[in-house]
Amino acid sequence: MATVRKTSLKNRAAANTIVAATGNSSSKQPKESTGTGLLMSVIRTLSASEDLHQREVEKAKLEKAYRECDQKLDKLIAVNYDTLTKTIQAYSAISSRIKFARERVKSLKSDLLSCKDLLHCRRDELRKLWLDGMEQKHVLTLLDQIEEVKNVPQKLDGYLKSKHYLHATELITKTVAQLESDLSGVEALSELKMEMSSRKEQLHKVLIEELSQHLYEKSAVNFQVTFTRGGSFRSSGQDAAPTVNKKHTLLELAATAKARRSSRTHSLSLTVPDGTEEDIKPVVESLNDEPEDNPEHYMAILVESLSLLKRIPEAVEAIKRCVQVELSKIVQRTTTEVAENAKQRGENITQHNQPKLLVELLDLLFERFQCVAMAHMCVLGSLQRTSGSSDVQLYTMDDIWSNVQTVLQVLLGNYLDVRNVTASVQQTSSAFTDAPTDIGLYFSRRKSTRNRKVPLFRFEMSSHAISMTNYMREQKQEYYGFDGTFQTEDEKEGEEAPMVCKPSVKNITLIFKPLNSFIKDIEIAMSLPDGRHCTLHEFISDYVKDIFLGHLLSEIETNLHTATKGNDALKSLVDSVVQKSVSAPRPLLNSTVIIDRAISDLRQLMMDLPTYADQFLNMICNILQEYKDTCYAIYRGLVQPESEDKRIVSASWVKDEDINQCLRLLPNWANLQALSKQGKDGKDSTVLETIEDIRERNAKESELLVTNLGDKLLQGHEVLCDIPSLKLLANLHESLEWFSSGIRMFAGSLPSSGINMLMTPGGQTIEIPAVEDSLLHTLISQAKEFKELADICLLVLHLELRLHCFYYLLPVAKQSSFFISADNVDPDPNVLKLNKDLTTLEEALNPSLMPHKFKYVFEGLGHLISFILINSAQYVKRINENGIKKMCRNIFILQQNLTNITMSRETDLDHARNYYELMYKNTDEILNGIVEQGAFCKELEYRNLVHLQQRSSPAFDQKQLTKMLKKLEEIMMEAV
Repeated sequence: MATVRKTSLKNRAAANTIVAATGNSSSKQPKESTGTGLLMSVIRTLSASEDLHQREVEKAKLEKAYRECDQKLDKLIAVNYDTLTKTIQAYSAISSRIKFARERVKSLKSDLLSCKDLLHCRRDELRKLWLDGMEQKHVLTLLDQIEEVKNVPQKLDGYLKSKHYLHATELITKTVAQLESDLSGVEALSELKMEMSSRKEQLHKVLIEELSQHLYEKSAVNFQVTFTRGGSFRSSGQDAAPTVNKKHTLLELAATAKARRSSRTHSLSLTVPDGTEEDIKPVVESLNDEPEDNPEHYMAILVESLSLLKRIPEAVEAIKRCVQVELSKIVQRTTTEVAENAKQRGENITQHNQPKLLVELLDLLFERFQCVAMAHMCVLGSLQRTSGSSDVQLYTMDDIWSNVQTVLQVLLGNYLDVRNVTASVQQTSSAFTDAPTDIGLYFSRRKSTRNRKVPLFRFEMSSHAISMTNYMREQKQEYYGFDGTFQTEDEKEGEEAPMVCKPSVKNITLIFKPLNSFIKDIEIAMSLPDGRHCTLHEFISDYVKDIFLGHLLSEIETNLHTATKGNDALKSLVDSVVQKSVSAPRPLLNSTVIIDRAISDLRQLMMDLPTYADQFLNMICNILQEYKDTCYAIYRGLVQPESEDKRIVSASWVKDEDINQCLRLLPNWANLQALSKQGKDGKDSTVLETIEDIRERNAKESELLVTNLGDKLLQGHEVLCDIPSLKLLANLHESLEWFSSGIRMFAGSLPSSGINMLMTPGGQTIEIPAVEDSLLHTLISQAKEFKELADICLLVLHLELRLHCFYYLLPVAKQSSFFISADNVDPDPNVLKLNKDLTTLEEALNPSLMPHKFKYVFEGLGHLISFILINSAQYVKRINENGIKKMCRNIFILQQNLTNITMSRETDLDHARNYYELMYKNTDEILNGIVEQGAFCKELEYRNLVHLQQRSSPAFDQKQLTKMLKKLEEIMMEAV
């Protein structure tokens, strides 16, 4: 312990440091600067003291402080003895190691100085040895390179065989660089150098050819599999599952794009990737993978290889140069495939015109062109990445789509027969345009044959037709050859590509929708602004407007003219086969069916070419307007064969609005409409009615007719007695009603931006853009007008039969004599004529009218005849028993004939016969019968009967007549 104290006294500064290391509270210990200041203060005090006592005092204080310090130090040492011991030992070890290290450094410095002196002495010899070593190392490197170069051809062939073109390019580039630099002086490698240089020159051609194959042939390697599944296997019982190894191809990308077509976010609208330095990843080729498994990566490898060969400009120019040729080859190959698959299905395209094959061809071409576009998009991305900021002028996707459109225009021009149609289309009659001429000339009665008008000019000499013809001719000669077949630069004398169907202007109707969809995809891919369209869209629009519509108008005019020429054209009816095909219940006019077919064709065109729906609907409205005028001309020709003042009575009544309205309010007309509606709804139109119900319906009509006609005798020109004309009226009615029903159904299926009044709930509409409201309202109005004319024809028929009864029966009472002998009781000639007339009309109208309409025309004739005969008693001058018998015979044969026609007993004629049989009795007996049995006639009818008896009595007495009439009035008053 004492030893430690002595050591600490001698090394007080170290002790202070040790005290601090032991962790004693530093805040309670004086700092080093404070202690030093205190010591200096003590020294100054001792130096300044004057006597020894004061020094002794200061010395005592200092010793006391030292003792206190020693005590504190001893305590600290006692407390931290172990730590202090370890610290001292560690300090001793470190001190000894530092001393050893200093000695070693000193020895090493001495050795280096010695080595420097020795090396300086052998400097030249070492330099010579170093140079010899470097030379030997270079020689060995050259020998390794020579050995490696000797194996390059075999390795290169292996890479090319396995299509690892990036490794092959890197190898040949590296080899040629070695042969032209380090190994340039090796004469033994001169032939190998020439071979490698040649192969390097050829390699870029191989790469461009391989890139072209993947762009145009292998971009849709699975497409043939899909086509075969839907083609030759379609109609056979073979297994349609292909055995081709399915790879990840661009067709899968195109299929994904097609699935998104409905949302109009087509993948073809993607722009070529514009990568930054951070996005660019080096193209790596793995020798363990099949290169063509990923075509996108494979084409990137080809572009990277071309970049290593510094052949990007040549590759770009080659791609630009062969785009149209390769697209034409795709068209040729696809056409051949479609023809071969059709042949495998047993279809002979040379003998049968099958436009569906053209649709199949275009579908395949559209998919393949999409795959080509996707491939070009990938190649462009790789070219942009490799070319960087160089001055290489790359092509764009717009260039590719422009070439696709050009090839399609040539193909479509061939199948749409643009060259021939343009030369043959003539300006058609403006019957279907906004300023229509009178197409009724084709349907109206022709008094004499007129020469057909010569057209004012032909489309073939118009500027647009000439320019389109020349353009299509040049395009065909360039891509198809002068004979109209596919030819390429490498196949000028090759085999002709067959046509999958005959060229026709009507082919546009089948291909318009898929073509229009593809055009939209092109415009999205080209990012065209709103209002701008691609050239293919302009081509199709010009074709439809300038060629197809003109051809269509010419064809419609020709068909209508052919169907309606000749004097009997309007009277001709369709045969039973056509009638069954149009689902018509009764024979129709041939002209109506022709017009209906023309409208059906235009309706189909509205669905096939929905973009031009308004134009076709306008044509339909113009056709209907002209045909409506023609039908009215037919009607006027029947009911008004001569001047206006000689119009038949029935037509005059129907034309009168009041009478027409009154006729339509009669129960018979309401009953007819109810039966017609039940027939349309598919319900049984048979309604059981009592005799009283039928008599009540007919009574109002008979009273109306008798009131309007009065006692006037009709003249021959006031009734229509020509049976063929009446039959034509019936045919016209059925045809127009059937026609108007079809128009209403068609109008109800049209989509409209407004409200379509004819659209039934749940009814299907045509999938076309909404048509103009004005055109739709015009169409609906025309349907109503056709229905109105059909109703007018039926009303005229209905009235005409009743006027025939007036025409034949009124002269019977007014002009015939009934005060006759027993030898003259045969039926009146006019009655026989009426019977024959009714029979002939029944034979003519029964097959021409629907049963409920036939019933409407003939039902009620018995009541009317009975009413006429009873009311005619006032016009009979005199009558005897033989005259009564004659009148009863007239009634009987009329009743028998009507019963055969209507298949029901005409009880109203029994009433008329009973009325005239009362004249067998005298006046008193008649009056007594009224009192006993009741009246079965009206008072006026009894008065006419009494008058006739008195006129027929030899002893006519006016007073007696007045007395009898007064008595009759009293009896009738009592009966009421």
